[in-house]
Amino acid sequence: MFGNILTFAILAGILVLIPGLDFALVLRYATTQSRKSALVVMLGITSGLFVWGAFASLGISAILQASQTAFNILRVTGVLYMFWMGIGFIRNSFNKDVTAPFDNRDFGHKQTFTRGLLSNLLNPKAGVFYLSVLPQFIPKDSNHLLFGLGLTGIHAIITIVYFTALIFFVNTLKYFFMSPRVIKYMERISGIAVIGFGAKLLLSNSH
Repeated sequence: MFGNILTFAILAGILVLIPGLDFALVLRYATTQSRKSALVVMLGITSGLFVWGAFASLGISAILQASQTAFNILRVTGVLYMFWMGIGFIRNSFNKDVTAPFDNRDFGHKQTFTRGLLSNLLNPKAGVFYLSVLPQFIPKDSNHLLFGLGLTGIHAIITIVYFTALIFFVNTLKYFFMSPRVIKYMERISGIAVIGFGAKLLLSNSH
């Protein structure tokens, strides 16, 4: 059992280190908004992991693997959300308010949390990963839901540690990121990156 946990922790760590939509989203909030906003969006992302973990443990998300139609519906929904979010970032770069003081900007933590949560839940790759990988590490004689959520908790802790380190590192450079020009460019780069992830997902033809 310990071997399973350790192996999953290593695999989860590797997954976290690979830059993706979650990384782009956290980096965007860390560089263009406050440290608190970046931490909130990170908590939204990690909350999404627990939803996927529960679904995978209970076998509910098996439909994503069994049905191409269901997978495509979630995929297109996720793509549209990424496009909407990316375009919103780019539009924000033309907003005069981006010159507001770095640590005093409040964009609504409920909205920020929801954005992080949805970015994870509308990513079918996250669901497929949990469906394909998580069950392999759950002992047959264990409580699947509790053990699965425990493994998800390990993934969440690794995610929180990594992104928190990233957020605090970026915060040490806050005076650089307070520059209106830097904020505008980071908004645009983040928007393009998110749209790029959406386009990549759209061009994915299968699980």
